[in-house]
Formats: sequence, C-alpha cells, structure tokens
Amino acid sequence: MTAYNVASAAVAVHRVEGRSNGAIPRRRGRLVTVILCCVWLYVAAVAAVWLLLRIGGDRWWFATLILFGPRWLCSLPLVVLGPLALWMQRRMLPHLLVATWIVFGPVMGFCWPWARLTAPDRPTVRVLTCNVKGHCKDNEALNELIRTALPDIVALQGCWHTARVDWPRGWHVCQQDELLIASRYPLRASGVGVPQRQARLNLLSCVVALPECDLCFSTIHPSSPHRSFDEVLDRRTILRLSALGHLVEEIADRWRDSQEAAHLLGDAGQPKIIAGDLNLPPDSAIYRKFWAGYRNAFSEAGLGFGYTEWPRMRKLRFGLRIDHVLAGGGWRPRSCWVGPDVGSDHLPLIAELVRQ
Repeated sequence: MTAYNVASAAVAVHRVEGRSNGAIPRRRGRLVTVILCCVWLYVAAVAAVWLLLRIGGDRWWFATLILFGPRWLCSLPLVVLGPLALWMQRRMLPHLLVATWIVFGPVMGFCWPWARLTAPDRPTVRVLTCNVKGHCKDNEALNELIRTALPDIVALQGCWHTARVDWPRGWHVCQQDELLIASRYPLRASGVGVPQRQARLNLLSCVVALPECDLCFSTIHPSSPHRSFDEVLDRRTILRLSALGHLVEEIADRWRDSQEAAHLLGDAGQPKIIAGDLNLPPDSAIYRKFWAGYRNAFSEAGLGFGYTEWPRMRKLRFGLRIDHVLAGGGWRPRSCWVGPDVGSDHLPLIAELVRQ
C-alpha cells in the first residue's frame, strides 16, 4: 500500500469517527430537550389539577369526579421523570420538587401536625368518630378500640341495627336513627333538631356536661355521592353521559344539606365540636363554604394523608379524607390520628381537643 492510500484511509476513518462522535451529543441533546418539555408539561398539568380541584370541586361534575377519585395517579410520572432529570438534567430538579409539593400537598392532602407545637398544655377531650356501616353490634374490634383508645366521647354513624357496644361502666348513650353519641359525661338534649323537610340530613346533637363547661357536641352524616358516581362511570364508554344529570342534582342536594346543617349548628350557641362522616374532602367547595370556619383536627394536628375511607373506582384503590373532627367555640385540636380497622370500610378518627 502506498503512502497516498494510507493517508486517504486515515482521513476516511477520521471522518467516520467524527460523524459518530458528533451524533452522540446530538442524540443526547434531543433527549434532554424531550425531558425538559415533559417536566414543564408535568408541572403545568399538576398545577392545572390543583386549580381544577380548588375552583371546580363540588361545583362542576368533572372536577367533582377528580375530587372523589384516585388522585395518587398524579404522582406516577415522578417515577420516570425524577431519575431521568437526576441523570441528565439536574437543573430541572427544582421544578420537579415544586411539582412534588403540589401533588403530595394540595392535591393529595398531606398534613403536618403544626398545632401540636402551639396547643396549650391543658386537659383535653378525646373524641372518637367512625362510620361503622352497620358493624356496631357485638363488634369486638370496636369494643377493643374503645377500651384502649380511652375516648371521652364517641360518635358513631351507620348504626343501622341495635348498637350492642361494650361501653365502659357509667357511660351515657344517646341514639337517633343511624347516629349515636356516647360519653363518659352526662348528656342532655341540645335543642338542635332537623326540620322535617330535610329528610336527607342525618344530624344528632347533645350537650355534654364536662366538668369545666357545657359542650355542644354533634355528629353528622350527610348523603354520600358514591352512588351517583357509580351511575356515571361505565366500563366500556368510561362515562355514561345520560346519568350526568343525576350527578349534577346530587351535587346541588349536598350543597343544601351542608347549608342546612351549618345553619342549625350555628344557632346552638355553646362551644361546639362536630364529628362525623361529612362525605366531603377538605378541598371541596362545599366544605370550604360551610365548614372551613371550624378548626379541622387532622388538618392542623395530624401527620400524613388522614385517609379514612378506601373505595375502589374501576379496580383502582385510593384513599379519601371525608371523616372529620371539627372544633369551634374556643376549642382547638392538639393531636389527631387514624385508628385501626373495625370491620367497616371507614377507619376511625381519633382527636384530642383543648380549650383555648
């Protein structure tokens, strides 16, 4: 081989290697651009979901479906985008951190127990509430929880049968239809009654004679929207548009339920605590309109998501925080946590409250 041929071969190899080495940065650059676009789209999408829940939840039927749906789905893109950004584009990590905060905070409802740091060190009233869904008769798990959690007041919803609960000796019990209030302190009628026209609203109020004051304690269980969701959702078409009218009517009825209940309890006068299955997440427009004036025990003194119901939507299991302990009239939460399974599809909620 001549020197000329050797030189030509070397030049050809150099050109091939140059093209090969230049293609790698170009492909990497295109991949980085794709990751950047996906991250920005994801941040915009979760912000839009947050805004949709805030503005449209329990106002517009589509936003209401998301409000009571599997919100954890919003976190799935983080499983892919997080490692990709960490590997190829670390400058996008702050944007993903913002998206993560939106998903786990405002969208999924993670709570921090800030109230534990500022609550006064005084005697507390411990409240236990649970929608037992008919499992209130000879329920050993419920009896064991009452024995170990040592509540001062118990509020049960869904007592469709005779409530044979193993109450501690000397307790006082008041039951009306599916609602029950039991207390270690004496109970008497509060004077709060549900009008005959409001047959959908389940509300029971009693005055609890605490050693230091009288407490107006109420348990409430408005109607659930789950039945209308089952009618709207369809396996083949996803949405059954012919049933949307029923869902819209159900939303309007739930607005009237909370309005009536808030009006009745607002006239009670005494310091009050409300516990029960409101069938409302805290970011519902109905909740924010009529119940945000009370201090939510888990929102202020709980750690985690506080999910008390775990329904399924087309085989997707997810949590909802629709059982609440609300404090008003000079009461504030000091701690709150979700209790163990007692046989219902709702978990108990336990809160300690203190007078300011």
